[in-house]
Amino acid sequence: SSGINAEYGGVMGAITRNDFGERSEWYTNLKKPSFNPPSYLFGIVWPILYLLMAVAAFAVWTKTGITKEPLPLVIFFIQLALNFIWTLIFGKAKNLLAALIEIVVLWLFILLTIIKFWRHSQTAALCLLPYLVWVTFATILNYKLWQLNPDYNMIWSLRLLRKENFELIHKKRLQL
Repeated sequence: SSGINAEYGGVMGAITRNDFGERSEWYTNLKKPSFNPPSYLFGIVWPILYLLMAVAAFAVWTKTGITKEPLPLVIFFIQLALNFIWTLIFGKAKNLLAALIEIVVLWLFILLTIIKFWRHSQTAALCLLPYLVWVTFATILNYKLWQLNPDYNMIWSLRLLRKENFELIHKKRLQL
């Protein structure tokens, strides 16, 4: 489980490295609230959060296994998938409203994971609290970005509906 989380973090970074921070023209041009953290902070915070998630999942896995009581770990992996999906919606699709809706669902699954983990390991549940706090902050930030950038919301949503995108999707289907 901890190896999966470490690899997951590396994959996430590789997929999205140009979608956030100074490397992204889109992100750089967004109007940001005064509390927007500097880009380098994300590179410090996320590895720590992924390490804590791995420790938490491992602690629960050693008590429940995957077959004895799978629900806590199933919920954990759902929230991990939601974390990945938010990154794609926000960074790749550049859809601030859809990302906002998705991050609220992510937040609920993190909370549900903490509740389920608590029954098996209070330490595991507590390891996820910094993650919940960070995603709470990210939710507020996502909301403010959506609020401050209504033009981008419309532009990027319409961009996804352009004829060329449908033609590209159709060509890729034909190649399969």
